[in-house]
Amino acid sequence: MIDGGSGRCLCGAVRYAFDGASNWQSHCHCESCRRATASGYTSFLSVDRSRLRWNGRLSAFASSPGVVRRFCPVCGTQMSYETEERPHETDLYAATLDDPSGYEPTLHDHWNEHMPWVMPGDRLPRIYTPRLLMPPDDPGPVLQLIRETFAYMDGRIDPPSSMVRLTEGDIARSAAEGEVWVLDELGQVVACMVLTIRHDIVYLGKLAVADSHRHRGLARQLVGHAEGRARALHKGALELQSRVELTENHAAFLALGFRKTGETAHAGYDRPTSFTFTKTVGA
Repeated sequence: MIDGGSGRCLCGAVRYAFDGASNWQSHCHCESCRRATASGYTSFLSVDRSRLRWNGRLSAFASSPGVVRRFCPVCGTQMSYETEERPHETDLYAATLDDPSGYEPTLHDHWNEHMPWVMPGDRLPRIYTPRLLMPPDDPGPVLQLIRETFAYMDGRIDPPSSMVRLTEGDIARSAAEGEVWVLDELGQVVACMVLTIRHDIVYLGKLAVADSHRHRGLARQLVGHAEGRARALHKGALELQSRVELTENHAAFLALGFRKTGETAHAGYDRPTSFTFTKTVGA
């Protein structure tokens, strides 16, 4: 992280300086930042407002609810981004640094909104913004992803997965009665999960990641989002179930912080057919 620095706008009418290390550094691919800067993506560093000093007059534009973008009124250079969600921080544009050569981003944020002609060659993590499936949205792509992702279970688990009976109507009802979250890329659904809100927990089901997007941390991102939803809903834990035969999934859930808390049997079976996994969610 950059440890202290300074910067300016194009004409020099506005300058800034900050002390101490930046809080984080990343590339943002969201549409609003792209339009604000007329660029393929925007590179930010964030600093505590208490450690940031301005010299010169800034103009402000409220680009969305709770968001203010500040810029030089003389040359128009974008200088900062502030959001009510992080009232202690100001995001500065890395290209305005007096010496931007030391800038080292750590991830690509809002990757689901990236332009198809922007394909960085780095190996930085790609962070997606989950989208809540609304009742008017087409559930077909979500159902197709679940069918493709769960197909490997055919002939492996007994009894067969409930996925074989799943319909678009079921997905739509889950969206209306609970929450269906998806990750998109270039207009395609590449990951999804279904959250069912219960008395004291949030049940996580139908967690699916497209084969083309495996090993990119998307399941971890969705589970993290599910934790955030559980906290927002004042629930104490996440819960999910996995068939006993899917040992690789059990290992993955344990690595994500879940613990095995129970066993259940489908009707007509005298042995456990599913394991229950639970993850406590802090306040």
